[in-house]
Amino acid sequence: MRTPRKGESSFDASDTSADVENLDLYEASAKYYDIWHEDYQEDVRFYLKLADRTGGPILEGMSGTGRILLPFARAGYEITGVDRSTAMMDNCATKLYLEDVDVQQRVDIIQGDIRDIKLDRKFKLAFIPYNSFLHLLEVKDQETALTNIRDHLEDGGLFAFVVFSPRLDRPEHLLRHRGTRLTKQGEIISWFESQIFDQPNQRTMVTYFYDISRQDGTLRRVTSVFTLRYLFHREALELLDRCGFDVQEVYGDYEGGPYKATSELMMFVARKKG
Repeated sequence: MRTPRKGESSFDASDTSADVENLDLYEASAKYYDIWHEDYQEDVRFYLKLADRTGGPILEGMSGTGRILLPFARAGYEITGVDRSTAMMDNCATKLYLEDVDVQQRVDIIQGDIRDIKLDRKFKLAFIPYNSFLHLLEVKDQETALTNIRDHLEDGGLFAFVVFSPRLDRPEHLLRHRGTRLTKQGEIISWFESQIFDQPNQRTMVTYFYDISRQDGTLRRVTSVFTLRYLFHREALELLDRCGFDVQEVYGDYEGGPYKATSELMMFVARKKG
């Protein structure tokens, strides 16, 4: 193991009766991501099925807090996780230290940028989890990342990534209540999301609001704002082709259903050209 190297709601976003804390995406995600996704396994099962086809070693780009990475190691795969966020890497390392030694030995977590990091091994499978790829806001950056991933794959290796399928007819500025959770510390956290589309620049600005109610009756609000550059289906196919991949499969859900225009997800599985 190597430790890091370097729906519409009545919620009022303008309410100032609570303490407000503004965090960048990575700080907020490191704090709250696992609370919301600790029981979510659909994507883990999907990537594990791909690993059953390829074997290891495996590369996870933008690996975050290790939510997907650790189940791979528990399943017996050697896996390397790359993420540029210190907060994410620290969270992942903390969880990794709680694992059995044999699990720890299968994991390598490296702080770095998937666009330019150079690793001393090649992989049979690489993947970037849901929407993380869309944080690359320029086409050039997307091409650079994909080319670098291709160069880290063995001949015939597979690459997969999953993004949302853009539905530009959705109403904007509405706040969706994503759910409410009770933490182990007894806090009640409600998560809200709003989204604004910038269609000429093919971007969407997303705002997360976390309302945190403490046992002493105080309320704290954490906000996080970030931008994604979304992809259309044909654009993604052309992008993968330009960067040295042959697209093998495109799914519309984690169960392997076919992609359709009405699908919520676009899931691409591509093979390194060779």
